[in-house]
Order: sequence, then structure tokens, then C-alpha cells
Amino acid sequence: MHVDRTHPTWSIADIPYASIEKPSIKDQTDWFYLLAGASFVESLSDLYARNLVEYFHENLPATTWLGQQWEQEEVQHGLALKTYVLKVWPDFDWDRAYQNFVKAYQPYCQTDLLGPTQALEMASRCVVETGTTSFYTMIQAASPEPVLRDLAGRIRADEVHHYKYFYKFFQEYQRQEKNSRWRIARELWKRVSEADQEDSYLAIKNAFEVKNPGQTFSGKDFAAFRERMGDWVSRHYPFEMAIKMLLKPVSLPPTLQKLALPLLERSARRALVS
Repeated sequence: MHVDRTHPTWSIADIPYASIEKPSIKDQTDWFYLLAGASFVESLSDLYARNLVEYFHENLPATTWLGQQWEQEEVQHGLALKTYVLKVWPDFDWDRAYQNFVKAYQPYCQTDLLGPTQALEMASRCVVETGTTSFYTMIQAASPEPVLRDLAGRIRADEVHHYKYFYKFFQEYQRQEKNSRWRIARELWKRVSEADQEDSYLAIKNAFEVKNPGQTFSGKDFAAFRERMGDWVSRHYPFEMAIKMLLKPVSLPPTLQKLALPLLERSARRALVS
């Protein structure tokens, strides 16, 4: 597969950080936790990339793209978000919180925890990219601050591009492995059900505990945070787009997909908003 991009299409210098309208966002604590947490997860992409390169080591086009394109863009997302956070909340000790996050999350980010087959791991990566595309679509729509809207839009465009690559690699492996629709769907559901269980919780926990010395962030606090996000999700989360992206690796017949889409969209909305 030809790799048609070998470097990020935008840079930190393209983001007009000096124009941030700080009064519109600096007092909104949930925005701080959301963006700080996202910056941690994106910044850890060098570790994700090493694991994936090891797992797909015999596939030169895949490992070349992972190392030369995907990792570079993901790490840039982390740096861009870190820069935004520190422009708006300059007193936050980002480096200490990030190191705490890395230490807590590393046990969950091991090569032996990847998918049972290469095709199924590529399908799982499609789930992850669906989640990030949807997340930054929501951030772009909900943002009270123009520079953040610009940044979220740039990251969203990269994530859509990443999804397309992972899906193409999935198709190549699937032609060899011939996994059933049921097995693919089961692996996708497993990855969906794991969302937020480790990285998002630990990212926000470490942002909270560094910002609030002496206070402990619990599972109940995370549940309360997600409940507060419910209004953003209900108004701005791209449910239809996300379900279509999730279903693509399953290759449902068009009629069946048309019937399943509204049902799955309603179920997803209940799960995320309730």
C-alpha cells in the first residue's frame, strides 16, 4: 500500500495560540480536565506505535506508515494540546501529571494485550480511531473558544485519515484470515466496551490530583465527570457517523446495515448520555 503522506500536514506554528480568548474557557474546570487528559493520551502515542510496529513487524508498508506518519501526527496532537493547556492554565504542572499518568498506564499498554490476530487488531484500531474522530468532532462543535475549535478540527482531520489507513490494512489481513462477521463484531464490541476503562480515567485522575494536591480522584468522581459531559455528548457527539465507522469492518449487507443503524444509534446515545 502506498504511503501518500510522510509528515504532518500542519505544525504547532500553524496554531494561533497568542489569539486564545482565555476568558471564555479558563474558568471552566471540566474543559481543563478534558483537554489535559486528552493531551496525556495523545502524548503516549510513541509507546502505542512501538507496540504496533512490533506486532506487525513483517508488514513493511504498515510499519513504515505507523512510524513515519501515524506516530508523528499523534505525538504532535499531544504537544499541540499540551501547549494549549499551558497557555490557558500556565500554573498546571503538566510534566509531573503526565509522568504519573505514564507510570499508571504502562501496565495496560503491552504488546501481548493486542488483538488475537492481526486483522482483528487492525479492526480494533478502527474502533480507537472512530472514538478519537468522534471525540474531536464533539470538541470542535462544543468549544467555547475559537483557537480550540481550529485545533480540534485539525486533529479530527488527521484521525479520519488514520482510520482510513487502519481500515485498508484490516482489509488486507482479512483477505488472508477470513474472520467471520460474528468474530469481527465480537472483537469490535470488546474494544468498545473497554473504552474509558483505563486511559481516559487515569489521564483525568492524574490531571485532577496534580491540580488539587492532597485530593484523591475516584471512580465515582469519574462517573460524575462523565455525567456532566452528558449535555455536550447529547448535543454534539456525531452518533450516526460513529456507528457507520464502527460497522464498516463488519461489512454488513446494505439492507441489514440500514435496519441496524437507527437501533444502534439509539443504544449508543443511551449508553453515552445516561
